[in-house]
Amino acid sequence: MASDAGASARYQSRRERRIHINIDDIEPQSKKMSAADRAAFQAAVAEQLTSIKRSTFRGDVALQLDLATASKSPPHAHTIAKNILDLLGQRMDGVDWPKKSLLYADDSQIQALSVLCRHGEDRPNIRIEARPFTAMLDDLELAAKALQAAETMQSYYEREREGEWIDTFRDLVRDEKGQRKALGDKMYEAYREMVRWSAQRALLGRSGVDIAVLGWMYGLPRGLPTGLDKTMWSSLVGDSKLRLQVGELPIVAGGSSAFRQTVAAEIAAFKKRWDWIISPLVVAVALEVVVRPNPKTPPAVLHDLDNIVRDYLIPGIVPAFGTVSDHRWTIDFAELRARDPKLADAWGPTPTPPAGTRNGVTRYEVWRLPAVEGEPGFVSVALVADIDAKGDLMRQMDDQISEWRDNLSNDGRPSWRRRRRR
Repeated sequence: MASDAGASARYQSRRERRIHINIDDIEPQSKKMSAADRAAFQAAVAEQLTSIKRSTFRGDVALQLDLATASKSPPHAHTIAKNILDLLGQRMDGVDWPKKSLLYADDSQIQALSVLCRHGEDRPNIRIEARPFTAMLDDLELAAKALQAAETMQSYYEREREGEWIDTFRDLVRDEKGQRKALGDKMYEAYREMVRWSAQRALLGRSGVDIAVLGWMYGLPRGLPTGLDKTMWSSLVGDSKLRLQVGELPIVAGGSSAFRQTVAAEIAAFKKRWDWIISPLVVAVALEVVVRPNPKTPPAVLHDLDNIVRDYLIPGIVPAFGTVSDHRWTIDFAELRARDPKLADAWGPTPTPPAGTRNGVTRYEVWRLPAVEGEPGFVSVALVADIDAKGDLMRQMDDQISEWRDNLSNDGRPSWRRRRRR
């Protein structure tokens, strides 16, 4: 069981214990959802849980929501998520379910949350994946091991070369007069926008945490020293200038107003620091949030992860940075039609989602770290370039482990290890 084959078998067992709920033809909606639709959604959840003989989670949960709307005027993703999460944590009269709540007893059980919403789809759909948070940590530990096995110097150099786009864009901005003279105005403008896209991709690609760093913040892998303990890794993320650092969540009455002011001040400081490269944003972005509570936070006022994003972050971040909910909003379809009508036609007559959904983020994920006695809490936010279809960190873990498992030989040793032995 200590071998690679054993680790693979345990991962497969954990995957089979995940809860998957798939509901078609119920439109994802906000709190304005009709009573009939709420009942239909909860009945569908209860039916699917019953069919797989699963009951309400008692412990901490890692949860993924994948939503697709077909309405011509759908609500924003974070308001839909709020409604879905509330419905999953309660039971309505008339729903055939023996427990007081459906998937979990309270939103505070959710320690990792990911929300993806696609607007303008042909049919509505709600997909939910839930697993015990302890199982998610085991998956994270294995993914870090798989990532280490696959890491090469070539991938390191590729990341470093990608970062050179930031320096290239800086040179274009600083020497605009000389570059315009050398290239001509039209060529300069086109080249600068191309480089801006690559520079934003590089900058915002570095702002998020990866599998390895996320694991280190949770003290993983277990029993393997990394040179820095999990408290130090959390502090490094909580101090990064590539992220918005908005301080501690309010834990006393009346603290929300002051915290919102702190968020606004940090947004202004971040914009001042990086405005030369991110204004305007030409890439679609997701939000990645890492929260460490203050150890003195009373359980009664511990903020639900979704509330942090919905109440404090999205209302300030979206208008300040002009973020959009879908990468299609970053495409100038009028210009595309003028340059390549055939390619423009391939996008269809209405290539963008409903106009009211433009403002937002492509997705968001929130991770809650354990409180550390004697250490302050923090909320650290990254605008992550969402253009490579990598998905959230939970999906990246599964993809990394899947690749690692594909390379396992019949005796459980990865192919890279066999080549090295030879």
